[in-house]
Amino acid sequence: MNELRLNRRQFVAGTSAALAASVLSASRANAQESTQGSPYEYCTFIKFLQDLPYEQLAQTLKGIGFDGAEVTVRKKGYILPEAAADELPKLAEVFANHDLKINILTTDIVGIDSPHAGSILKTASELGIENYRMGYCRYDMAAPILPQLASLKPKFKELAALNRETRTSALYHNHSGGKYVGGTFWDLRQLLSDIPREEIGCVFDIRHAVAEGSGAWPIFYDIIKPHIAALAVKDFNWALKKEGDTRLSPVHCPLGKGQVDYETFLQRFKQDFDTSLITLHVEYLRDAGTETNRAAIKRDFGVLRKAMGEKS
Repeated sequence: MNELRLNRRQFVAGTSAALAASVLSASRANAQESTQGSPYEYCTFIKFLQDLPYEQLAQTLKGIGFDGAEVTVRKKGYILPEAAADELPKLAEVFANHDLKINILTTDIVGIDSPHAGSILKTASELGIENYRMGYCRYDMAAPILPQLASLKPKFKELAALNRETRTSALYHNHSGGKYVGGTFWDLRQLLSDIPREEIGCVFDIRHAVAEGSGAWPIFYDIIKPHIAALAVKDFNWALKKEGDTRLSPVHCPLGKGQVDYETFLQRFKQDFDTSLITLHVEYLRDAGTETNRAAIKRDFGVLRKAMGEKS
């Protein structure tokens, strides 16, 4: 636990200080304006590009036109949590050489006692990586909900305090489905109500908001809008997931080919947010291989930029 309570000065002191300072300087320079000259900063979730080595990943992202990446630092991730202190500086240096940022670390962190939380956040702080995505909190559907929600409140408060000390920001990503905390947003709003957005904010996922609420997504959006720190973009259709299913489920699909009315949503989003971090998720080609996913990411990014009224 002492590891988690180190102050900023202790974090910055260490053998990686010189490299961290170099990467941090490049990160801040890159942050002045997105690659496209847009007020919005674009990255992509690299879950299905994880076979690429650091240099090739950076070249791929730069070639498509992203400002950076949402990098998995979790079990079975691109970087394993226990290796974050050694590997994140290496990846950050490669990215900096290509004028790219690590925009978000996708983690399994849900509290200050989560495995390797201290090491991951210490390293992120040293490298100037501001945002990390939290792991999901789930309800026990056989038990009363409100006591479970109440038990999460102090844990979020503790994590917010750690983020304040490390100058990092946690992002909670909404997910459709009854077992997920934040699926209908009222509970997430309660958890975040007295926590500054800079300490814990929401990655608003419009795909999951539409899948959970259908035409009620504007209500979800309005409820959580004060806490939105980033936007996640993907799409879905209703389909039978496998043979023998009798109920339709939300199934990922190419951007613009599904149920999300991006023209309406992005028009509203742009009115509310003059600038934002936007992370593109392509998850409908899970077993198709790296090259096929790379092509899909490039295609969907073009669709997104067009929907944003920008040149791809």
